[in-house]
Amino acid sequence: MDILTLILGIAFAVYGAQLLVDGGVAIATRFGIPTLVIGSTVVAFGTSMPEFTVNIQSALAGKTDLALGNILGSNLFNIAAIIGIVALITPLAVSDDSRRKDFPMCLIGAVMIGVAGNQLYLDGIKYHELMLSDGLTFLLFFWIFMRYIYAEAAAGASDHHHASKKAKPEDGSGGLSMGRAGLYIALGLVGLVFGGEFIVDGATGIARSFGLSERVIGLAIVGPGTSVPELVASIVAALKKQVDMVIGNVLGSNILNVFFTLGATALIAPVPLDLSLNTVVLINIGITAALTAYVRFSGRSIGRPVGMLLIVAYVAYLVTAIMA
Repeated sequence: MDILTLILGIAFAVYGAQLLVDGGVAIATRFGIPTLVIGSTVVAFGTSMPEFTVNIQSALAGKTDLALGNILGSNLFNIAAIIGIVALITPLAVSDDSRRKDFPMCLIGAVMIGVAGNQLYLDGIKYHELMLSDGLTFLLFFWIFMRYIYAEAAAGASDHHHASKKAKPEDGSGGLSMGRAGLYIALGLVGLVFGGEFIVDGATGIARSFGLSERVIGLAIVGPGTSVPELVASIVAALKKQVDMVIGNVLGSNILNVFFTLGATALIAPVPLDLSLNTVVLINIGITAALTAYVRFSGRSIGRPVGMLLIVAYVAYLVTAIMA
């Protein structure tokens, strides 16, 4: 049953991702909206639903101990493993907007987790958690990000006549009607979310049958498992040559995870920062900062060498975390 669940989850996720990318490209082409914006909003919101659902349900039950670890594990997988894997498939060209805004916003989110959760060291206060005031601050940053996305979408739409002359979708998805494109997006998101849950459930069952510990299962399967929708959507987008959607999906998901999901969680209940997680916080900041500096100052795309380095860094983190 576990193997069947895993196979079913992969099928749901892959087919859902294809529908989601085709629908997103069709809407982007129809309205002249950059695919980066579609990736940062529609795709990122949809693929971030597992993290959001897990955290909000935990907060409502008054159990937020794992909320921060869930977000950190997911964001590290996104920024290192997903970008690394996709870069091995095709070089990821990074737009000027991503260099100047999206990557720095990701870095700000990574740093803010460390700052907001370490009152013990920074303020001398004898607790370390994200509180209501932190949640409000995070949500204000989320509002700033959404304002930027809206402005970018409006700018793209205003140039729609010019853009539509150049747009020639390679996979035929741009010819979809708006109703069909909307249906594709909705069905794609459902397939990704349920597919991700099936993959986690199936892989967890198989791991338990081999006698792996709960710690290893949590770090190596459940944590990355909530990012399966982002991974599958990004690989499918890369294969369809929609590179901007990959960058938008990964960066948008990381930004949403911190500013929206953690912000909303902290409004409901305080989110403790287990001090042992500070190592993961620093690793997340380090990898995000290195990648942000690379795309900002090199002016190059993210190619196979960088992709391989990112994968090695993620595997090293995972091994270190499991062995700790």
